[in-house]
Amino acid sequence: MSRTDRTYANALLEAVPADDAVRVADELDQVGALRAEAPAEWAALTAPGLAAAVRKGTIDRLLADSHPLVRNVLKVLVDHGRLDEAPEVAASFRALVADRERQLDVHVTSAVELSSELRAKLEERLSSSTGKAVRLHASVDPDIIGGLVVRHGDTLVDTSLRGRLEGLRLALSRPAPRTATPTSSSDDS
Repeated sequence: MSRTDRTYANALLEAVPADDAVRVADELDQVGALRAEAPAEWAALTAPGLAAAVRKGTIDRLLADSHPLVRNVLKVLVDHGRLDEAPEVAASFRALVADRERQLDVHVTSAVELSSELRAKLEERLSSSTGKAVRLHASVDPDIIGGLVVRHGDTLVDTSLRGRLEGLRLALSRPAPRTATPTSSSDDS
């Protein structure tokens, strides 16, 4: 996160009514995802030769149902030649809102789809251990075989079977520690 991203995110946080902050963060996340999910459209919107008025008209048309502040912040980014930084501004804003709302975004990967009951239990446990409201983002990766991989920020907890097998493989591939063999001492008295 650059200082510029945080500057725009802070300004937006000051402007957005508290009741709308999560909605605005969700809508900005969708705009931020556009770069990865629709790279051709993103490239067209951020193309250097495109006039600012055309960019703003496209934003109004594509985001007609979005919160007005979402459209406004994107237009401000257009005015300052920083629309390509919208995903980073969205991530900075999400972090600020999460901190203000005492929320924690946790990404959980499992080998199979988590049931709604298991998701609820996991959210409850994580919330009680962190003291924050947990937003669980679940994904499926059959390669982990079983267990869970839980990520928040720089923290990773890997209880997957794949992780355990990898740990065992690494432990077995290390050379065995040399142990001193006892030497016998003889008493020649």
